[in-house]
Amino acid sequence: MSPDPSGETTPRVSPVEEGRRAAIRLAREQFMASRRIEMGQLAHELGVSRMTLNRWVGSRDLLLGEVSWSLGRATLDGCRRRATGAGADAVASTMEAFIAAVLDAPFMRHFLKQESEIALRILTTRASSHQRSFIEYVTTMLREDAPANGNMPVEDLAYLIVRIAESFCYVDLITGDQPDSSKVGKAIAALLR
Repeated sequence: MSPDPSGETTPRVSPVEEGRRAAIRLAREQFMASRRIEMGQLAHELGVSRMTLNRWVGSRDLLLGEVSWSLGRATLDGCRRRATGAGADAVASTMEAFIAAVLDAPFMRHFLKQESEIALRILTTRASSHQRSFIEYVTTMLREDAPANGNMPVEDLAYLIVRIAESFCYVDLITGDQPDSSKVGKAIAALLR
């Protein structure tokens, strides 16, 4: 522990955690600049071996999941603060705005276009922490904003909401149709009523 200027003690961050944070920060910058994240290049830029980088962050899929979730979480927080309505309407509004933001982000469009199979695996399966974190976020949102949801366990309902959002967001990759965030809000509102 080390003292901070306020006199409080703060826990020391381990070198591995420090390296992990630096790697995620740099990867996030590259991702947002629509650059492909290459583990060898990232390790070189961080001044470490690829083995060290892998020890810090795991695989490329895991790193991309961390990066995408860090961006997704911040975007969801903003959408939630600006949501209209209350209860089910607030949840539907949040999710619609979130998918609109995903579809509007140039770096997400680039990632989905350039690495569509990898992107779908990272964003919609257990290949990374992104999917689990997204479901946990929606579970918390449901408990806080729309607690009375019938007989279905809230975790199952959150899973359905996430899958609805993903279905309309990535529909071009799945069926070739055009993504439409307004359908997300309508479908989720219908589910929650």
